[in-house]
Amino acid sequence: MTEQGYPPRQPDHGRYGRPVTPQESRRGGWQTLDAFSPDDESESELPPWAGPVRPEPVRSPRRATRTAEPPRAFVPDFTDVPDDDADASTPARTGRRPGRSRAAATRRRRSRRRLVTWGSAAVAVVVITGVVYILAQPTPRPSPYVSHLQKGEFASVPDACRVMSAALLHQYLGGTPSKEVQTASGAQKSECTYQVDSKPTFRVLDITVQAYTPNLIAPGNGSATSYARYTFAQAKQILAKPPRHAPQPPATIKPIGGFGGKALSAVQVYRGSAVNDRATVLVQYRNVMVTVSLWATASRGFGPVSITQLQADAVGAARDVLAKVRAEPAVGA
Repeated sequence: MTEQGYPPRQPDHGRYGRPVTPQESRRGGWQTLDAFSPDDESESELPPWAGPVRPEPVRSPRRATRTAEPPRAFVPDFTDVPDDDADASTPARTGRRPGRSRAAATRRRRSRRRLVTWGSAAVAVVVITGVVYILAQPTPRPSPYVSHLQKGEFASVPDACRVMSAALLHQYLGGTPSKEVQTASGAQKSECTYQVDSKPTFRVLDITVQAYTPNLIAPGNGSATSYARYTFAQAKQILAKPPRHAPQPPATIKPIGGFGGKALSAVQVYRGSAVNDRATVLVQYRNVMVTVSLWATASRGFGPVSITQLQADAVGAARDVLAKVRAEPAVGA
């Protein structure tokens, strides 16, 4: 029977089959091991419980092995080609992503077709609606149309009852008139009437001053001056050729100068229960129209009347009124 103790050590060949020799201590101590000590001391000097030391081999860290993927072959994309005419025997396309079946691809194509169809329909509706809206708009006014007063035109006119002095009224009427009668009073139109009724003189002086504003009724660019010209032409036509069944006779018209615009003189003779002579002067200056009418009765104890003098007095009164118009502030002046 052997003495109890530690079992005999078996030789350790390590993991790779080579014997592993424990490192021995240097200078006689087992506490300190020196692998480079020149002295080979006996293994018996180690304590009985110390077994052979097996150094672990140093392993270099392994890298994960990557399996090289074979190059992918170019596969054309046939997803936009409809499958309705495709042969059932055609093998599955290698370009389809894994996990997606032919039915799923067909559903996607149909969804795209529906999206394109409805999108095209929506765009068409928008375009048609826009065209209809544009065509339904009223025709715009022509670009040369003028919508406001131009430089040199007048926004207001003088008071027709204040344009004549007492001396001028006495001269044109052949006497002192009674109190004036104002039939129109405004910034753009004023009308006043004077009368002398004292035998052998019966005369009536009527003064009308009007400033016109832009209006499309008149031909041209619709400016206020164009409208005044249009009104002047209409008044001239009515004097030369009165409407049928009108109580006034046709006038004898002649142009006159020296007014800085269009001007004419018209003479009419009214014959009825009494004979009345009328001299009318029309003046168009920029966007203002001046109308002066001077009446005289030549019967029933009144008269005689000189038509030439009556016409001259009407022209003189028109010049005085126009002078007051020119004194008014003009646009842009």
